Amino acid sequence: MFLYRVLLVVLGCCFCICSYSASHRPEELLQSIKGQPNEGGKIVEHFCASCHAVKPLIPVGAPRMGKKEDWEYRFKQGFNQLFQHTEEGLNTMPPRGGCFECSDEQLMLAIEAMLPTDLGKAFVTNKKNIK
Repeated sequence: MFLYRVLLVVLGCCFCICSYSASHRPEELLQSIKGQPNEGGKIVEHFCASCHAVKPLIPVGAPRMGKKEDWEYRFKQGFNQLFQHTEEGLNTMPPRGGCFECSDEQLMLAIEAMLPTDLGKAFVTNKKNIK
């Protein structure tokens, strides 16, 4: 009986440690990547990649990272519209892409990271005119 109780305590501790390490702490992540050259890419990796990856885990029809054919239509709607869809959510995408802790600038960095290179350059050029 004693060994059973010890086993329960050990398993409980392991569960707590595993739960803590796997928990979602977006504020810590965003603070740790702030100002890094690949900040937008890291935001995408953490918040957006499940739906926006080239081979998404959740295939909901979201535009795929770097795929010009997926982004051109959205891009032609204008920069403000593209950001508005990100901010307010669209179809299955939640508002702010699920990154409620992200600043507007961080959301723009994430959009930029997902766009194909030529569209990304145009987005950067016009980023200051958004909103």
